[in-house]
Amino acid sequence: MLTLYRASAGAGKTHTLTGEYLKMLFGSGNEQETEAEYRHILAVTFTNKATAEMKDRIIRELYDLASGRPSGHLQTLLAHGGRATTEARVRSRARTLLVRMLHDYAAFNVSTIDHFFQQTL
Repeated sequence: MLTLYRASAGAGKTHTLTGEYLKMLFGSGNEQETEAEYRHILAVTFTNKATAEMKDRIIRELYDLASGRPSGHLQTLLAHGGRATTEARVRSRARTLLVRMLHDYAAFNVSTIDHFFQQTL
């Protein structure tokens, strides 16, 4: 699946992209299916600064969710997960995902368009 977002500076692209990434990361809510889902998600941005910000936001959101802090994406993840999804499940899943991603950080792929094409050529 390919999704493109086009918006001007300050329009909330990073927030939107972080939310979309988290929805893909959490998948259907089945933990076995999504153990290493981050290895199969590629987010591409224009600049190194945007890449760093995106990775930081995703990790920060997972940390906030895992530690019981307020999150701008909790309601979206609850709605995305269906009726069986609870806040406790989302927060527990965030903790598991955060630990896995930090231990396998090199496979957490957010890159610039230039870097992506240099790798594929």
